[in-house]
Amino acid sequence: MKEAIFFFRRRVFYVFGALTLFLLLLISSCEKDFNINTGNIGNELVINSLWNDGSPLQVYVTKPYPVGATSQFITAIPDARLELYEDSMFKEVLHYVPSDTQASFGAYYSSLIPLQGHNYTIRASEPKYLSANAGDEVPLQAPLITTALEQYADSGRNPLAKMYMVFRDNPMAQNYYRINAWAYVTYRNINQLGDTSYSYNTFAITPYPLSVVNDTVRDGDFLLFSDRGFNGQEKYLELSFAPLIRTDYFHLSIVIELHTVSYAHYEYFKTLNLYRTSNSDEPVYIFSNVNNGLGAFVAEHIQPVPFIIK
Repeated sequence: MKEAIFFFRRRVFYVFGALTLFLLLLISSCEKDFNINTGNIGNELVINSLWNDGSPLQVYVTKPYPVGATSQFITAIPDARLELYEDSMFKEVLHYVPSDTQASFGAYYSSLIPLQGHNYTIRASEPKYLSANAGDEVPLQAPLITTALEQYADSGRNPLAKMYMVFRDNPMAQNYYRINAWAYVTYRNINQLGDTSYSYNTFAITPYPLSVVNDTVRDGDFLLFSDRGFNGQEKYLELSFAPLIRTDYFHLSIVIELHTVSYAHYEYFKTLNLYRTSNSDEPVYIFSNVNNGLGAFVAEHIQPVPFIIK
């Protein structure tokens, strides 16, 4: 029997410099089988964290469950010991904080904000489970040279929005990138009495590359690629996306994020995409960098590029 892996993905949203966290839960389907570390079944910690150098580490430690189980309720492990190391030097023990009043779920929090170019390792132990560890390095940012919203047409037969960015790739390493695009909107509502109220929403939009990029991978609406073909050079990246109709909103902003991601980050989402899109009965192997456990502990650096449309 194979083990299921579940990954809590933390998205980092920026609106005019403000940082908001958004959690997206991914639970693997039991319709297709995949295999990660089939030894010691049922006795492995599941460690998941998507983290960056913009905020302290947040780590989820949960119990595994077998593929095909009738219940996919995710159970947190609140009494594990999580030690954090920076470049192999001990820094602190993370503390567990319940996320609801019933204390049925929660995460382990650090007071340390990671630094670019440094490696961070989590060592987790709990008496009933195997001790596990995972590590990753925060990538160095790719300096943004210029950005611009080139076109934003929301009417006509084929409305199209286009933007571009120029950034410098680090020549000392093979690099991986991710483009996330978000819409931040405000609605103005007037009721029958003439009272005005405002509501807010944030949602993903899908960017499409007009420039040549290699090793592309889709993560839902988002795009990942490697620096193959422009390693160590300045990269001109032009993107298009379906525009939103300005008259539908009181305020409208678009934020394009350039993420510099680690190899582990790229491999996890590449294999997860293969799992999502596979129509074969053959097992799909999803990448994990957790030793003696399951999950993914992966790093990134994020640079937001905001455009105020209305």
